Amino acid sequence: MTTGVDRYAYQILRELDKIATGMDISILVPSNAKIIPEYKNITVIKSKRSRFWTQVVFASFTRIHGMIPINLCNEVSVGAKKGIVAIHDVFYAEDPDKYPQIKEYPKGEVEWFKKIYRRAAKHADKIITVSEFSKSRIVELLGVAADRIIVIGNGWQHFEEVQVKELACEYSEKQQNKLFQSLQDKSYYFTMASANKNKNVRWVFECAKHNAESVFVVAGGGLQSLVDEMNCGNVIYVGYVSDELAKTLMKHCKAFIFPSYYEGFGIPPMEALSTGCKIVISDRASLPEIFSDAAYYINPDNADVDIDKLLEQNVADRKKVLETYSWKRSAFQLKQLLI
Repeated sequence: MTTGVDRYAYQILRELDKIATGMDISILVPSNAKIIPEYKNITVIKSKRSRFWTQVVFASFTRIHGMIPINLCNEVSVGAKKGIVAIHDVFYAEDPDKYPQIKEYPKGEVEWFKKIYRRAAKHADKIITVSEFSKSRIVELLGVAADRIIVIGNGWQHFEEVQVKELACEYSEKQQNKLFQSLQDKSYYFTMASANKNKNVRWVFECAKHNAESVFVVAGGGLQSLVDEMNCGNVIYVGYVSDELAKTLMKHCKAFIFPSYYEGFGIPPMEALSTGCKIVISDRASLPEIFSDAAYYINPDNADVDIDKLLEQNVADRKKVLETYSWKRSAFQLKQLLI
């Protein structure tokens, strides 16, 4: 499963390779890598090792060869020389009283990420993050000077390469019939989220109860217990979906719903917007910054919303948002940082 952090690194490096002529840039690949990228200008170096990757293998390699370490996936090598680190958000460092979802994560997980944040604040020459919101939180929570932080956002153009597809046959006949009918009628709302508490997918189930005449399609792994608990007859849970099926569901839905409490950026609603889909999103964290007045906003603490009525409001054209963000632009910004 590709995470937003993984996609960020892959897409930016893919675009950077196209404009890195004459630059000395290398990517170190672990021995157990399932996919090894092919580049024209970036040198791929295959390591014979994979264990203790970030703190030992990667750190040692960059130090021995006098290279500037660049970590794009929320990690920093303390054994390496100071370099560039991407911290996409600092959710775990937030006040649990303001974001009580933090209390539901294992204490060890929270402490691990807080340790990574502190490492980045101490050991990075420059910190990359994906929004002005995240930059402001890094400044306030980690005490990092604003001039050490560069905002390089995400893109959506990878979704242009994704082909739409028919529904997978693994769904039950009952699910298929109902979903096929909803697809044909374009009469359903679609949500795609993980079980992480800050994603607030429970909001969708509660909203479904307030909109009993509407169909809600929910995708994402690890949500079955919530599905069983909420027991909403107008919610169709389809589990994990591929990019192809996600795009299919986005193109045909009445709106894509994303009620997250906390996002450094928010790639899924950007992907949905690129398909022409309307987006209903939370009014918290970075989302208003990224999507401006091209989205329909909801309060993530209040699911008593008439979605059909909400969509009667006028919003701005999505074009301005989509023109603002691109992997090419992000790659150019990274290149300027490396020159």
